[in-house]
Amino acid sequence: MFFKTDKNIDNRAVMIGYFATFVFWGLILLVNSFYESFYEREFISSSLTILQMGLAVFFLTEMIATKIRKKQADR
Repeated sequence: MFFKTDKNIDNRAVMIGYFATFVFWGLILLVNSFYESFYEREFISSSLTILQMGLAVFFLTEMIATKIRKKQADR
């Protein structure tokens, strides 16, 4: 009952959110590795911070993509 399937979910918007999140995580980890190689310290030291930033990117991207796709469908 708690985990009922949502019939109104926009799968395309979710896929856009997945893509944006993995690109974001990839770029952050790449910048973090270069920064650590050249400056001997991490750019973002906490993995939890990187995870939370990625989740925020996912939810914001999914929300924006859903609104844009609904607006285009209403035309």
